[in-house]
Amino acid sequence: MSSRLIAVLLVGTAFFVGGSLPASAIEPEAAANALAAALVKGSNVEATFESAELNGSDIVIGGFVVTRTAKDDKLSFEKILIEAPTEGEKGVFQSRQITFTGGALAGELNGTIATGTMTGVTVLDAAKQTGSAPAAAILYDSAEATGLKFVRGGQPGEVTIDRIYVEAGNLVDDIAQDNSGSVEGIVLTSDLFPDTGFKPDTFGYDKLTIDLSWDVSRDIAASTLTINDFSVSIAEGGDLSLSGVIGDLPDPRALNDAGAESDIAKTKVHELSVRYDDNSLAGRVLDFLAQRQGLSRADYAKQITDALPFLLIAINNPAFQQQVAGAIGGFLQNPQSLSIELAPETPVSGNDLMALAKSEPGTIPDRLKASVTANTPE
Repeated sequence: MSSRLIAVLLVGTAFFVGGSLPASAIEPEAAANALAAALVKGSNVEATFESAELNGSDIVIGGFVVTRTAKDDKLSFEKILIEAPTEGEKGVFQSRQITFTGGALAGELNGTIATGTMTGVTVLDAAKQTGSAPAAAILYDSAEATGLKFVRGGQPGEVTIDRIYVEAGNLVDDIAQDNSGSVEGIVLTSDLFPDTGFKPDTFGYDKLTIDLSWDVSRDIAASTLTINDFSVSIAEGGDLSLSGVIGDLPDPRALNDAGAESDIAKTKVHELSVRYDDNSLAGRVLDFLAQRQGLSRADYAKQITDALPFLLIAINNPAFQQQVAGAIGGFLQNPQSLSIELAPETPVSGNDLMALAKSEPGTIPDRLKASVTANTPE
């Protein structure tokens, strides 16, 4: 599935969400057209609907379908309920809540979406918005979807997600500067993985259950993004967390534009911290690999630890090599935690690192002021 279809799916999951008219209300077909245009802008997809009707002060849209123009992939909803939409001071219309029901995917992916809501919605005029990021013309306070199930066409295994939840706020130029949320209860069964010998059941899991959460904030004046927390947790496995500050990020509305890749390379690391806390996953992997070698876990860990100084020679930085070897060796012998810290004296961009990799690769750890430690308290 392409990154753009994934983006449309997630946005659609979070954002799709469908008498006499009050004086400030919007006509049903105008609301449906505005929602369709705002959702698919720049996404190489088109949106259609079968009906748009009044139900008291609400608007009900029926048979809403988003189709990829290059393939026959479709995301549809039986009904979208737009509660009491009005022609607001900003955008085409505003609504206190939009709810979607009867969601379905067909094509490369097939599946269903049980329910979803979006609150504090403003649908902007897509034609007046710059950039090509999907659904950049839809503003909201919170969005939620529950009961997602997907299968890949012609292949075994099902992915289920209990809940996706997003909160956004602190708008500047129609971009939310604060964003937090979670994807809860992502379940991956073993039959989803290639039969390469490295599957969940290889390590004693009948399935992988994953939770993901984030809390980030942009600073327009400083041109930075502060990652207060980004966490991935594997049930009975381990927790990976990331925090830090990065700068010179491209406008999120332009991530699908031509040249976006070169703009991303200009992004700078101000500081970054990555930490993994083990809760049996590392031990399970070590046990499996040691068994294949006919060794005990302790002997296998020692074998790898002894080889690390030679394996790390390519770094070409003896002091850093010694630090990394000591940290990884300590973690392998007693898996608790592994941490990486980057604290450059001045911000470092992707372009800076690529230039150093060509001229002086051994100086990269020093330029980043990188450190690696194991089994340290949080």
